[in-house]
Amino acid sequence: MKNRIVEVFVISLFLIFFLNGCANLPLIGKKRSEEKLPEGKTVRVEGLETIKGVNPQIAETPPPSKPSPPPPIRKEPDSKIASIPSRPFYGSPLPYFQMGLKKKVIILDFENKTTYKEEKIGETVAKRLSDKLEASQRVVLIDRNAILEMLRREGLSFESLSNLEFIKRAHRSYGIQAVLYGSVMDVSLLSSKTSEASEEEVSFATAKVEVRLVDASTGNLLKTFIGRSPIFGTKETGEYSRSKAVTKAIDFALEDTLDGLLRYLDYLEWSTTIAKIEGETLFLNAGKLSGLRVGDHLEVYEPGKEIIHPTTHLSLGWTTGRLKGLVRVQELFGVDAAIAKRVEGNDFSPGDIVKSTFK
Repeated sequence: MKNRIVEVFVISLFLIFFLNGCANLPLIGKKRSEEKLPEGKTVRVEGLETIKGVNPQIAETPPPSKPSPPPPIRKEPDSKIASIPSRPFYGSPLPYFQMGLKKKVIILDFENKTTYKEEKIGETVAKRLSDKLEASQRVVLIDRNAILEMLRREGLSFESLSNLEFIKRAHRSYGIQAVLYGSVMDVSLLSSKTSEASEEEVSFATAKVEVRLVDASTGNLLKTFIGRSPIFGTKETGEYSRSKAVTKAIDFALEDTLDGLLRYLDYLEWSTTIAKIEGETLFLNAGKLSGLRVGDHLEVYEPGKEIIHPTTHLSLGWTTGRLKGLVRVQELFGVDAAIAKRVEGNDFSPGDIVKSTFK
């Protein structure tokens, strides 16, 4: 009996310690007061009341957006500091026209070789060619009568302006670099009434023109250009339809030669001369009209020597004389003249050759 009491006492102590150790464990099926479960449906599992929780909705995260490219960086143009503004570019591969320096040209009358001898077709061709070259802004057209009058004051007279001596003299004295002349080879004209009941006239014309380019420094023929107008490309009606058709045909023919003519003019080297010297001041035979600008630097050479072929007796050109020095354009005056000051060198003389420093 005594042993039975001791066993009951020991088991009671064991139960007390066991229950105290499990006091902090949550009871199955019961929710602790401090925990808040999400709302959901109530279900029973093996007779116990259980809360089936609902997972909170996870916010959808948008896919990572593609980073927008950075704005383009505007590259500021390099600032170029120059003493003079940039010159116009004409598209020529040669440096002289890139600089904007223009050649001096004389245009003579064209010979009329057509059957329309009473018409002043030769003069019309010369005038239309002058207009087209002037519109190109690549040459300086010199009035041939003005040059002829200047040479007459020097006691010189020429029966023909296409004379070799006249051309070379115009180059040496006034810086003429090219002479243009030629002939009208053919003009075909067809006219008729627009209808039997009408007095209005319709005319068609075609033309063939020959243009010769002469290097004024040597008097040599550089190139002959042939231009033709398209057939039936010059229909004109109404009053003066005949003369209008011929003029349009001549324009077409000259346009056919213009590109080649300007290209060959590029091959001629630009130069001018010293007209007069007063102390340190040099007066040049070229200025604003020729494309010079204040600040331009130019080289001064003594006149070279003309080389004549011993067999053909044709001029091969001029050698380059001794380099005398460098001058700077200080002022532009008149229509086409300039004042220059010495930068380097000395012993300058009137008639010395002045060239661009761009090679």
